[in-house]
Amino acid sequence: MTNKDDAAFAAGYASLPPPPTSVPSQTVLGGMYTYNWGPENVTITVEEVRPNRDRMLQGELKIVGSPEGHIHGCRLSFLNTRMFGEIARHCERRDTRGRDWIAIIEQVAQMTMEHYRTGEPLLNLGEVTPPPEPAFRLRPFIVDGEATIIYGEGGIGKSYIAGYMAALVDQGLSTDLCDPIPGTVLYLDYETTGDIAARRMQAITRGFGVGGYSKVLYRFCHQSLPSEISAVQRIVAERNVKLIVIDSAGPACGGDPESAASAINYFTALRSLRVASITIAHRSKGGTVGPFGSVYWVNYPRMSFELRKAQEEESDIMHLAVLHRKVNDGRLMRPLSFKIEWHQTGVVTVTQEDIESVPEFHSELSIADQLSLILRDQGPKTAKELQEATGLAAKSISTTLSRNKRFENVGGQRWYVID
Repeated sequence: MTNKDDAAFAAGYASLPPPPTSVPSQTVLGGMYTYNWGPENVTITVEEVRPNRDRMLQGELKIVGSPEGHIHGCRLSFLNTRMFGEIARHCERRDTRGRDWIAIIEQVAQMTMEHYRTGEPLLNLGEVTPPPEPAFRLRPFIVDGEATIIYGEGGIGKSYIAGYMAALVDQGLSTDLCDPIPGTVLYLDYETTGDIAARRMQAITRGFGVGGYSKVLYRFCHQSLPSEISAVQRIVAERNVKLIVIDSAGPACGGDPESAASAINYFTALRSLRVASITIAHRSKGGTVGPFGSVYWVNYPRMSFELRKAQEEESDIMHLAVLHRKVNDGRLMRPLSFKIEWHQTGVVTVTQEDIESVPEFHSELSIADQLSLILRDQGPKTAKELQEATGLAAKSISTTLSRNKRFENVGGQRWYVID
């Protein structure tokens, strides 16, 4: 065949319609859609899928082919057919295989819209067999797949207690109190740097004394969680993350944390991740129920814990009271106390201690527990003497003494506690 014949054959081949396009496979991880056309050797990923101002669904496309490699990247409005042609023309300039790019782009748009609009499948709750109790990622603090919030004043060790919980899940270590389901942990840091976070997590992990090293994944964050949710969804899906720590709620919510809108947007984004989480929050002002003024910071999480601190000046030991403020199902836990100790060897140990051994936390105990402490330590007393010792209201003391079976009257209006 002459060169002239070759050119005529090529011209005729180019005028033929492209071969039929196969149906792609679809994989959805978090908020990222991946489409693969095997016969065409094309892969398209779609991210940031969301409605625009005109409520038209759109997303960011990355198109890769073989042998071409990167072919095109763009944003596509899934109902804008004019854009289909523009994107197809860009792809045709780099195409070496004569693919039907209009068909490929239409498939991406249609399949993405159908999946996005279908949403979650319907469940018949009568056919669901629920577990007898919630599954805990870290019993008794973190319910699997649900949000936990830890809040308190600044500088009281919130990041350390959250890091301790994260390390237990990361290492798969149980204590007398805590029982984890091991899994990958992601730390979203809005306050410090990777060096500081690494030093903290490594020190806590060494404090377990088992020779392990921290495997916690870290991400430096400077944009709000709602604005970066697609990127975080991708990390959670690709790295099989089971627990997320967000430090802290103020910058992560992307607005005024006192407003209901900021709290709702934050927890809606967090819910989309479908994994257990710990949100660390600073308490903005006294008298609020929860860390900030909006009740949504209390209503949305499954568990809420407030922290109180006791520490002497220039001491390497901090005592933390963990006060259970909210639970969706079940009973509130009795107040707990942890001792955090910084050692000169670069090790941090976190151990549970008897909250009654820390006098500063006695006021956090129930009335019955406070009365029991006094009676065990000082012997039988009258209600008036108990009021003077505790500062509690006389009516509350009388009601507790008469109703609680652990107290008995020994005559002369004196009470003692039954051990």
